[in-house]
Amino acid sequence: MKKIALLLLLFVAFQASAQEFHFIPKIGLNFANMTNSGGSMKPGLNIGASGEVMMTNNFAIEPGIFYSMQGTKGKESGVSVKFKNDYLNIPVLFKGYVYEGFNLFAGPQLGFKVSSKLKGSESGTSVSTDALSDCFKTFDFALVIGAGYQSPMGVMFSLNYNIGLTNTIDKDNLAAAIRNVGVPGISASDLDGKSRNGVLQFNIGWRF
Repeated sequence: MKKIALLLLLFVAFQASAQEFHFIPKIGLNFANMTNSGGSMKPGLNIGASGEVMMTNNFAIEPGIFYSMQGTKGKESGVSVKFKNDYLNIPVLFKGYVYEGFNLFAGPQLGFKVSSKLKGSESGTSVSTDALSDCFKTFDFALVIGAGYQSPMGVMFSLNYNIGLTNTIDKDNLAAAIRNVGVPGISASDLDGKSRNGVLQFNIGWRF
């Protein structure tokens, strides 16, 4: 992960020396879910920064690095469960300015899990564990698609959806962890071993 981050910074530095470059710190709201989980979207935050390299007047490449709170949550018959997976995401976006400050963008994203936590509660009894380091895979790959607006004053707004393309869970390890901690309302048979991340993001930033 350190090597990838270093290569990203070198790429930005090289491009900035030859092209128009903008630094864009961002913060935003996530609505995250996991396929095949039976859950609903879990709110969270994402925060980080990107570097916009203007290749032409209307086309840019925008690599970035973000801390992103993801996972899913669910509630049924008085039982609530929440999976909290945090990632360090590195998107590389290809952005086209289609009309004044309005833009469309898309590109690949590398994700590296930095923490996992499972919370469950039923009838006043709650269980929380962070012993899930082996239950969710450490690497995630996604496709980012979105649109945004860049104001002349520097403020930017964006809306995008990150489509997970890789399986995120290790079925055997996750089932064993659920049995060991006794999370109410969940059994190993509830999992089919395949789940992908999906994250809707609203972001605001400032383009320097």
